[in-house]
Amino acid sequence: MRRALLLMILAFLANPAFAGWYKVEVLVFARNHPVSEEIWNTALQPRYASQSVTIGAPEQSEYVNASDLSRGAWQPLSEEETSLQYMMERMASTGDYRELYHAGWRQSIGNKADTTPVYLRGGRTLSTEDGDVPEFEGTLHFSESRFVHVSPRLWFNTESSGERFYVDISEGRRLTGSDVYYFDHPMFGMLVRVTR
Repeated sequence: MRRALLLMILAFLANPAFAGWYKVEVLVFARNHPVSEEIWNTALQPRYASQSVTIGAPEQSEYVNASDLSRGAWQPLSEEETSLQYMMERMASTGDYRELYHAGWRQSIGNKADTTPVYLRGGRTLSTEDGDVPEFEGTLHFSESRFVHVSPRLWFNTESSGERFYVDISEGRRLTGSDVYYFDHPMFGMLVRVTR
């Protein structure tokens, strides 16, 4: 009897319809004076999940969960509901950083197959040989098993010695609690906070 009850509870929790509902906040910033001895692969080109949802325009994606959409998922939170802007203001006051993207929203997070990646785009619009491109873009794919995980595929278009090229942040991470998580790169960085 206990085993049957345990199996029912596990099946209930594994059902994507009962994915956890979370508040997500993301801040992406560029370093104004990057210092690095690294030699960059200048042939990298942006690759990220094409089946994604855009914050503030989720209805434009055919991949969103209609139930989540009706609950207000992927709509921008007000400034009062977010907390990372204060950190960006302090960082910007040093003259070393500038904001590329900042938003907060709510969404359900379930297993990876049933959670739609979120598309981010920000910074300046750059004129290149390939036409106008965003300075920063990519996707964040959240999932939950025992803990919440995030898999970023973020691309930053930067310049060194007169040559434009892309660098990326693609290292996934497990997120526990309501801490702010820092994703580091010599050219740009990201702060992520996920709370219930």
